[in-house]
Amino acid sequence: MTQQGKTPIWFWIVGIFALLWNGMGVVAYATDITMTPESFAQLTEAEQNIYANRPYWASAAFAVAVIAGFFGSLMLLLRRPIAVRLLLLSLIAVLVQFSSYFILDGYADYMSKTGWWMPISIPILAVAFFLFASWSERNDILRQI
Repeated sequence: MTQQGKTPIWFWIVGIFALLWNGMGVVAYATDITMTPESFAQLTEAEQNIYANRPYWASAAFAVAVIAGFFGSLMLLLRRPIAVRLLLLSLIAVLVQFSSYFILDGYADYMSKTGWWMPISIPILAVAFFLFASWSERNDILRQI
């Protein structure tokens, strides 16, 4: 709980980290959708196959995940309860997006060569941000306007 309107410093640290993390997601999505044919040609054959065979719903889930995550993080910093709902939406979209990776041929082989850090950290942080926002709401750190 907060002390008479004083928000703990760790709340701001987590909130800023969430905003920066989700901001990087927005940049990654923007890079993804603005890829030129020249950029696509520079990808490895495995990467080209993954991009070419990715279902539309997975790309849509990517967009929802990063946009909801970014605005959820912003609302968290503004201490608004809507942050919980936006971060839940982001979490659901992350799970939908990442479920597509299990149906894409060649994704596991590609990831075994490039590393599993991001595919593991993204869902874990989405869960953590949602749980943090939920906890903040229950403990009256988030406030109604």
